[in-house]
Parts: sequence; C-alpha cells; structure tokens
Amino acid sequence: MLPQLVLVGGTVILSSASIFNIYETYSLIKGYPQQLQLSSTIPEVVSKRNKWKTTDEAVHELSNMKKKELVDLYLQCEPPDLSSDIAYYNDKKGYQYQYDGYLLDNGPILTLVTGFITNRLFGKGNPWLGKAYMKPTSNDKNGGEGKNRFALNSSIKTPQRLDRTFDYSIGKSILPSPSSTNKSLFNKYASHCSSLSPMSLVWRGMVDELRVIKLSNKERVLLGMGYFAWSGGVYNLAPFCLVARKCNIDKVK
Repeated sequence: MLPQLVLVGGTVILSSASIFNIYETYSLIKGYPQQLQLSSTIPEVVSKRNKWKTTDEAVHELSNMKKKELVDLYLQCEPPDLSSDIAYYNDKKGYQYQYDGYLLDNGPILTLVTGFITNRLFGKGNPWLGKAYMKPTSNDKNGGEGKNRFALNSSIKTPQRLDRTFDYSIGKSILPSPSSTNKSLFNKYASHCSSLSPMSLVWRGMVDELRVIKLSNKERVLLGMGYFAWSGGVYNLAPFCLVARKCNIDKVK
C-alpha cells in the first residue's frame, strides 16, 4: 500500500509543479505586450543583462536567476544570426567550437526533474555537457544539423561523445520578442529519432528554442528554453544556456 501512496503522491506533486509552470509561462507571455506598452523604463532583467561583461559573469548571473526572471529575459532577446552569432564545430577558419551547456532554475521541483531527464535519460546515464552546431551547407544557409555533447561515463572530465542529433533553423515562435518578429533558433529532434525504439516517442517531441545575449566584449551567450511538445509544449519549458568554447576534437568519440 505504501509504494502506491508514494507513487500517487509523487504524481500529484509533479503534475502540480507542471501546471504551475504552464500557468506562470502563459501569464508572462499574455502580459508581455501590455508590459512593453506601459513601461517607459528599461526592464530590470535587461538592465542586469546590459552590465554583463564576460561569458563567465553572464553564466554566473543566469545561474542565480529564478525561472520567472529567465523567461522574462528570454522575451527581451532576439534570435541569433546564423552567420555571425553562432560558433560552429566545423568552422572553415580552422577552429572547432563547441558549446558548454548549463541547466538553469526551473522551480524547486522541476529543476531536479530536468536534471534527471537531461543527465540520466537523455544522456543514457552520462552527464550532458552541451551542444555542437555544424556549419550550414551552401545548399541550406537557413539551418543545418547539430549534436549534443555527453561525457563518456559519469565523470564530466572524461572524453566526450556527440549524440542526439537535431535539425536547427530560425523559425516563428509563440514566445514574443522586442522586435515583434517573435522568432527563435529552433533545435528539433523528430527526424533523427528511430521509429523502432519506444523511447524515441519521447525524444521525438523534444524542442529547444534559443535567443542570443550579446555582451559588451562581443562574446555571445545563447539562452535556451527546452520543452516536450507532448507535455505542455512551450508553456512547460526548462531554461538553460550555452557558451561557445574552442575544443580539442581529439577527445571526441
């Protein structure tokens, strides 16, 4: 009897947390146009962002922000320019770049759930390290393919593997933006999920949306919102961020 009660209790807690997450995001999106029209001053999250001078400082500040602030900041950002704001893994200039990823606050309950899904299920038991974007081909300048980075075992200091391929492109979003274009950089996994694996039904509905934070030193931080289409979609999102680093491809499997 006790295990059943624990299961029911856990389900109720997770469901309640998800419903609150959906309601909070919906409220922020619904109130965004009015907030933009009524405000004659720079929003507080934008004032904070404008003071960040390095990617380390930006990641530190983002890591200390609550989920509501992160969504608020996201709504004040624009999509990255694929030709100037994205650092590519196969850059023709001879440099290889990969993105270090950081999971951000998603509330007291869903932060733990997001960490478990990302590092245990999505990573097949190994920690998620970030992403790598392949440069678009001359035939498709509007997007391309990317992969997620994972440690080869439970230690994040070990060599990495690239897995969980996605298609990326700039597209229209439900999430508003200051310019009213309402666009984001989308990472979509559906076309790379095997129809033979039961878990592929889960990852098929996975989507990341990203926008760029431009720093005064010309560096970039990508602020992302990940979600499952089958679990509340964009309204039940989980924040994360990406920072580009030069990488050593000898350590990639």
